[in-house]
Order: sequence, then C-alpha cells, then structure tokens
Amino acid sequence: MDFEYSKRDLDASYDDASAAHVELLGDSASVDGEGVSVEGSTVSISAAGTYVVSGSLSDGQVVVEAPDDAKIQVVLANATIHNEDGPAVYVKQADKVFVTLADGTVNTLTDGAKYVLEEGSDEPYATLFSKEDLTLNGPGSLTVTSAYRHAVCSKDDLVITGGTYTITAVEDALRGRDCVKICDGSFAITAGGDGIKSNNDEDATRGFVTLDGGTFTIDAGDDAVHAETVLVVNGGTVNVTSCYEGYEAEKVYINGGDTHIVATDDALNAASAAATTATGTTSDGAATSGLEGTPTPPEGAAPGAEGFDPTAAGDGQVPGGGGGRDGMRGGPAAESPNESQQNGGMPLTGMAEGGMGMGDENCLIQINGGYTVLDAGGDGVDSNGSVEVTGGVLLVSGPADSANGAFDYDLTATVSGGTVLVVGSTGMAQNFTSGTQPFAFATASGNAGQSVAVVDGDGTVVASFTSPKQFGMVLASSPAFAEGGTYQLVIGGQVSGANADGYTDSGTVSGGTTTDITASTTATGGMGGLGAGSGGMPAGQPGDIQRGMRVSAPTAA
Repeated sequence: MDFEYSKRDLDASYDDASAAHVELLGDSASVDGEGVSVEGSTVSISAAGTYVVSGSLSDGQVVVEAPDDAKIQVVLANATIHNEDGPAVYVKQADKVFVTLADGTVNTLTDGAKYVLEEGSDEPYATLFSKEDLTLNGPGSLTVTSAYRHAVCSKDDLVITGGTYTITAVEDALRGRDCVKICDGSFAITAGGDGIKSNNDEDATRGFVTLDGGTFTIDAGDDAVHAETVLVVNGGTVNVTSCYEGYEAEKVYINGGDTHIVATDDALNAASAAATTATGTTSDGAATSGLEGTPTPPEGAAPGAEGFDPTAAGDGQVPGGGGGRDGMRGGPAAESPNESQQNGGMPLTGMAEGGMGMGDENCLIQINGGYTVLDAGGDGVDSNGSVEVTGGVLLVSGPADSANGAFDYDLTATVSGGTVLVVGSTGMAQNFTSGTQPFAFATASGNAGQSVAVVDGDGTVVASFTSPKQFGMVLASSPAFAEGGTYQLVIGGQVSGANADGYTDSGTVSGGTTTDITASTTATGGMGGLGAGSGGMPAGQPGDIQRGMRVSAPTAA
C-alpha cells in the first residue's frame, strides 16, 4: 500500500503567467492559451499544462480528455460551474489531474438530479468525477453539491492535501476507488451514504483510506469513513456528529489524532472485506451477487509499517466469516450476506458472541495512540476478529440496551498500553482476554450525564469519562494500574480538571458512589473472562499484540 504523498500533491503553486486562462461566461467561455477549446458551454482540456479557470457556467462542463501520460493542473480561481445533466468537472483521460484551489478564492461545483449517461455505462456518477488519479490541493475553498449521486469521485486515487471544503451528497461525499489519502484541509461533510470511502474490493493492496491530518465534521447516512481493506488514522480532528457506523474497514488502525464519533450502530467496526462484496453493488456501483473471494494482505511491510506479518492474516478463511452480532442484524445499505439477514434488529440466541468459530483473523481494530471518544447505539468497538490496544486514550459509551455491547470482538482482545474506559449495557458485555497492562471489569450502574472515574490509592483520578447514556458495566485499563492493585470506581462524583468529555488522568473526585475494583492481566468477569476468546479460540497471549500491522504516518515524497 502506498501511503505516501508526492511532492506535486503537496505543492499547490503554479505559474500564472505561463498558464492558459479560461473565463466562464454564463453559457459560454473565452480562452487565452493553448491546449483548451470551447464548444457551446463545454470547456475541453486536451494537453498537459496548467489551466486557470474563473467565472461562472450556468449549465456547462469542464472536461479533461488528454493523452494518458499527461499531468494536468486545473486551477479554480473563483469558479462556479453547474451542469444539469452530468458532472461539473469530468476527467475522462489523463495520467493525473490536480485541482488546485487558488488562494483567497471561493469555488462551487453543482449538478442536477438526473444525468444523461454514456451509452452502455452507469458512468459518470459524481459532480466532480475522474477516471484517473485526482489530487485536490491549494488554500482556497470549494463547495461541491451532488443532487445525483456522489460529490467527488475518482476511479483511481483520491488525494487531498489542503483547502476548505463543504461537501453535500445524495450518496457518498469523497470517494476514491483505489484509495483516499488526506493530509490537510478543513471539511464539512453531509452525505446520504458514506462520508469518505475507498471501495476497491479486488486488490488487497488498495481500497484503503488514510487520514494524516485535517479537520472534519461529518454527518453521514451510512459510514462516516469506510475502507474495503485498511483504514489508518494518523492525525487530524474528526468529529462525526451522526452516522450509521463510524470507522469501518477490514483492519482499522488509530495511531493518532482526535476522534469523536456518534453512531446509531457500531462506532468502530472491523469486518471482512470479502463479506462487503457479497451482495448489493460492486465497487463501481453495478449490481452483483455471490462472493468474489477473500483478499490477502500485501507481501512485505507497507511503507511506514512496523512489524507487518503477511502470514498473520491467515489463509483459507470463510468468505464473510465475521459472525457475531453483525451476522444477525440488518441495516441501511447492507453490504454483506450476514447483514442482510434480518431478525428484527435482535441477535439470535446463542450466536450473539460469534462463539461458533465464526471469527475472522483478517479483521483487526488496533489502537496505538490518539484520543478516541465513541458514542454508539450498537457496538462501540466491534471487531469480527481481534482488538489490540497499545496506546492512546479510548473512551466508549455503548448501547443502553442488551442487544449489543460497548466492547465486542470474536477472537481476542489484548491491552499493552494506553488508557481505556468503556461503559455500556451488561447483556453482551465483554472483557479483555489478556494483556501486559492490567485491566479491570466491573458491573456498576450509572445514568446519562454521570461521571465515571477510576481513582488510585492517593485519591488521584487515573481515568474519567462522562457517560452520555445509562450503563451497567465498566471496563478500564491504565498505565497507572499495577498487577493486583486495588482502585476505586466512583460513579456520579464531581471530577476536577476534566475536559468537555469528562476526561482527566490527573484530577480528583468528590462525592459519588464508590466500588472497589482490582486490576489484573488475567481476565475475570465479562464474556472475555471465561478463559477463551468469544470466537471459541484460546484466550489471547501478550505476544498476540505483535500480530497486527502498526502503520505510522506516511512520509511525504
């Protein structure tokens, strides 16, 4: 997997004097320079170079159709383009296209609700649609509104390295088939489907998303961020105000950044990539049926990866083998055969924990750093395989009902570092299976708006959180925990020095209801404390923490 950014991705400069200039004039355009022509309200770019576009088209289009080795820079400089029956900007052919937002400019792309499609094709299907690699950069602003389907879509790579974006889409907002890589920018995203998505389900080295920086506000009807293979969060500030599921991929790595997710279903979800291609639509939106095989991990370490073991993902797994509660619950835009099996939104008896060998070793949620706050109506952390916590801060409020769990996995869950505080219902509650850092599980009740604090023998809060919902269990782990140590769990007290989430690792607490808890690297209590992982596998060992791929921030080229 190529997690890097090219120098040109990161460099939004251009030579205005040597560039061709296009002035949009309502229903026509004027051109000053070579490599571009105008026919009616259609502007066609046909050669490598830089093109500065300004003005307005009331019903027209900018088309890029150049040799397949051409690199083209389209500079939007106070450009407004509306196309009633197709994309406002359509990249048909080139090697790579850079859409640069000129400094201090405001740009707008919009479309109509019905496209005139190419014969025998379902394409194009986005307001800004590219069949080739697409990079968005520059310090200006861009508003993209899709009344038809997607807002910004590349059938290859979609890379964003700067700019201010307001994206509204009937379906997906930002979509790159092979990958989506974002290292900077400000994004206000409203999507009827997924907020950010990479959907290549045919190549195990693609279909990934990396968030290395930027500020995001996401309101999504389906997933906030979806990757078919790997989702890596290295930095940035992500505020998901509403979604069905938050971060979803076969493997989810949180290495840094500040994440807040409010989800009606799962907040973090690791599900088989093979399962997501089984029903519904293909990666390009066409109807399909049947499984298309299980992708295998790339050989060797990915750029920036540490300790990636390509054999760890396992061979011969059952396609779509992520069982658990997801296997018994339908939802909007169900993407797997399991998810399409409706059961009134409730798990089937005896199958709730995926305890019949249905865990998928390809699936992993690994938290190595960052600050992550989850509020889930379904599972807070849900892996159809394993969960590994090695660092960072993880605060989870799971469901108030017992049909789901705040912490859910099908194989093992280990902890070797970081601060974890999880609250939720007791019906499907799971503990860690093991760890090199002690943890504690307790049944303790509290109401919405009450604080949950873990206090050491000196009266110092080592972890705290304000729960947005009623709860009946608490799972905690902290670097301050000692093996066999006794701590106080305080519900409903007043915590000093806490932030807006109620979190602190150094304050004090007064009042509240107190319960003693004991920290240990051996699981007791919760489904994970039964001596086996809930997928029917032996309980995880401390060495299991090395099994996954720890992905560090990519180095810009």
